[in-house]
Amino acid sequence: MVLTNRCVLVYPYTNAPMKVRLELNPSLGVPIYRQIMDGIRDLIASGVLQPGDQLPSIREIASELRINPASAVKAYGELRHDGLIQIEKGRGTFVARRPAIVRETRQQLLNRDLDSVVARAKARGFTEEQILDAVGRALRKRGKGR
Repeated sequence: MVLTNRCVLVYPYTNAPMKVRLELNPSLGVPIYRQIMDGIRDLIASGVLQPGDQLPSIREIASELRINPASAVKAYGELRHDGLIQIEKGRGTFVARRPAIVRETRQQLLNRDLDSVVARAKARGFTEEQILDAVGRALRKRGKGR
């Protein structure tokens, strides 16, 4: 059984209730701050978090996830450095209002996911042709479901 920490993550700027879950898994071997960063990146890339949406405070994240506040500080600091969030003194933390950053983040996440799939497939002995064929089949299958 794998234990995860969960929290309701987003308080949109509109004050409308939106429940988005951020799940952390300490047994993954990935630092907690990195899991927070990846979770927020995924939410931005998928469009769940929109430019201008307010994020919870560091204290709220630490309390809800039952983690050391230093992990939340580091995650927010890295996301700010990457231009994905803005920290406004006295107002809070918000998703950056620059859509180009969001598009870039989506592409980075796609590249990361594809790199992982290709690396695992090659490690299992599949050729490039077999990998491309499998990706094509998966895309066609997904296209029929939409």
